[in-house]
Amino acid sequence: MRAKRSFSQIFWTLLLIGLLILMGLVYWSSLLQEERLIEIKSKLETLERKVGSIHTTAPTFVKPTSQVAVNNENNILKPDPYFEKTLPSKLPKDFKPNGDRKGATIGKPDSLHPFSAWAHIRTWYGLCVASIARDTFGFFEKPTPDLAVSIESIGTDLPEYRITLRDNVYWQPLEASWFPSSIKLDPTFFEKKQVTAHDIKFFFDACMNPYVSEPGAVSLRNYIDDIKEVEVVDDLTLIVRWKTKKYIALLNTLMLRPLPRHIYQYFPDGSKIVENEKPDTYRTSSLWALNFSNHWAKNIIVSCGAFAFDGMTERGIKFKRNPDHYFPLDALVDGYEIDFRNSNESIWKSFKEGSIDTYVVRPDQLYELEQFLSSTAYAEQHFRVNQISYISRSYTYIGWNETNPLFQNKRVRQALTMSIDRDRIIRQNLNGMGIPIHGTFYPFSPSNDDSIKPLPFDPIQAKKILAEEGWTDSDRDGILDKDGKPFKFNLSYYVMNSTTKSIVEYIQTALKEVGIEVNLNGLDLADISKQFDDKQFDSYVLAWALGSPPEDPRQLWHSSQADLKGSSNTIGFKNKEADQIIDELEIEKDPAKRIELYHRFDRLLNDEQPYTFLYTPKEILLYRDFMKNVFIPKDEIAGAQVGEPDLTVSWIEK
Repeated sequence: MRAKRSFSQIFWTLLLIGLLILMGLVYWSSLLQEERLIEIKSKLETLERKVGSIHTTAPTFVKPTSQVAVNNENNILKPDPYFEKTLPSKLPKDFKPNGDRKGATIGKPDSLHPFSAWAHIRTWYGLCVASIARDTFGFFEKPTPDLAVSIESIGTDLPEYRITLRDNVYWQPLEASWFPSSIKLDPTFFEKKQVTAHDIKFFFDACMNPYVSEPGAVSLRNYIDDIKEVEVVDDLTLIVRWKTKKYIALLNTLMLRPLPRHIYQYFPDGSKIVENEKPDTYRTSSLWALNFSNHWAKNIIVSCGAFAFDGMTERGIKFKRNPDHYFPLDALVDGYEIDFRNSNESIWKSFKEGSIDTYVVRPDQLYELEQFLSSTAYAEQHFRVNQISYISRSYTYIGWNETNPLFQNKRVRQALTMSIDRDRIIRQNLNGMGIPIHGTFYPFSPSNDDSIKPLPFDPIQAKKILAEEGWTDSDRDGILDKDGKPFKFNLSYYVMNSTTKSIVEYIQTALKEVGIEVNLNGLDLADISKQFDDKQFDSYVLAWALGSPPEDPRQLWHSSQADLKGSSNTIGFKNKEADQIIDELEIEKDPAKRIELYHRFDRLLNDEQPYTFLYTPKEILLYRDFMKNVFIPKDEIAGAQVGEPDLTVSWIEK
């Protein structure tokens, strides 16, 4: 009996142990399953975020029927008839973008910072980053939808605008190949992120941060520093409130654009640059501004526009058509490829060989162009070269640094201008490809006072004025002097432009004739930019590209900008009457009174001669005949004002 009880006890003991082991295995298995389920759930959530961020587009090119997604009679933005009707009717049947536009530029930029002042970089940002609104094609001051579908004026006393953004607009993901191997990016940077009103507020805050010293930000502050507040209502709605009654408040509001928060607020590992951020952090933080200026993404362009950044090397930069873009007619080619070159001659050679598509011919190359078009090499090429001529919206000038005692007297500046034969420059150095000017406004703008004539070329009168101001050749060495100091200075210029080089060499000779010694100082782009920022120059020859009307002289000519590092008032021009006119222009709405103010300002500049205004260039655009729809808007669109070709509406047909 004891043996049976012993066996029974052993049996039940083993059974109990087995059950405990089985229960343990089941529990352990359930833990594994739970961990597996958590892992699967996490992956599904990640996949859901990625799928949710994809803006589905049709596989074929779709011609849109309307740019406006919000039907609101109070909407300031109106459809653009050129993109609504004209351009779709011009496109070939079953059109699809075909081929890449190929171009070249001189020099490689040091960075692609969002607030760069380099003109080419601003153009590239225009390709890649959507604006709140744009001008109606061929016109000025007629805004039409872009990133915003609606803008309503809601202010009763001061300007105030409610802006409604498009839904489903996305920042394109970054690519690891764009960065050096030393930069390891958090996986979230490889995902699309929606463009929101927060990105536009971030742009405003970054621009207004006094510790952000990039020239583009310094210049833009001239136009938006009277914005009182950018309020984010929700992801797709914001309100912009102004603190002054500016005439151009609406147009300056449209200068705002999105800046990707998910990139510029973070380190590469995904951690915040400023951990405990406050509502005004990005408008006031010096720590963030320092990191922004040297940000790990400063050599890329984070894209949400018609084209997307596709990498930059030492040899060039590429952009590809963005398939997610909400308006396909913005991208009529597959992409852009821009080579970085060391000289204009290299670009000209490539155009003649057919490896780039367009070229603005220099005045000294007109004979070469004639020879090329009559050559056997050109005759054997498959694609012809077309030409289109126009007056450029730019001007070339000599800037006199008014912090230098030599140039503080306006009569001396008048004498300098009268010592230089600008007509000779146009005739001989430009082969007639220029028109004389007297001031800062486009010659064919109503703001320009046609009754003003440029100061005459009169070296005898110039010497007389200089003598009256105390400049004589007391030691008979051929150089004017005053108080024992000779009249000599450096004239800086862009060394890679042969036309500019020939012009400054003539200026050197012309001023020597009246007893002034000029040392020519040829510089590359980087050195010129540094001189500009630090205002460390005597004088220079450069050109300004003119913005679209209404003209706002503040950036170049207001005293508030004279002492700012990186400002466009590089010469330090200060004049109380000029400031008063500029301030009045910003609030005056009556068209006749505005023209009167512009003309008064024009006369003041002609008297002050802060610049010697040399010429506005005539330009000849050369382009291969596979580029279609190249034209000057004012020649083909009734009432249009734009007098230069806009190649964004051209396509390739091969």
